[in-house]
Amino acid sequence: MKTKHGLDRLDCGILALLQQNARMSNTEIGKRIGLSQPAVTARIQRLEEAGVIEGYGARINARQAGLGISALIRVKTTHSQIEACLGKFKSMPAIVGADRITGEDCFIVRATVAAMSELEAAIDELASLGAVTTSIVLASYPPKALPLKDDE
Repeated sequence: MKTKHGLDRLDCGILALLQQNARMSNTEIGKRIGLSQPAVTARIQRLEEAGVIEGYGARINARQAGLGISALIRVKTTHSQIEACLGKFKSMPAIVGADRITGEDCFIVRATVAAMSELEAAIDELASLGAVTTSIVLASYPPKALPLKDDE
């Protein structure tokens, strides 16, 4: 049975396995969920075309890559500055993620840098858009997989 989003038990199984290891072969996925390799390939292609699967990538350990400082920066700006903020985030290599949020602040962005001087420069650049509040990240933990379920 399909969910309201068009995902059934097999789709959810494929997505769970891909979240664990996106390099798993379609043959191995098929063995684990009880489908043929061509059926798995067709389902993955459909999930990609529907935008459920947005892409694939490697998880990089920032510290091991020489980027040992991460910070969460809250940005409070005006509604008229929203597009300017999005453009600024995109242009700044130190900004590796951004979320538009509700509440007093407008955005939470994640900055990852090699040195405090780079973080200071990023904060100063963001401050041109509005008030900023920064929290240094002491530790990060692996993200959890999305808890996908079908309607069965």
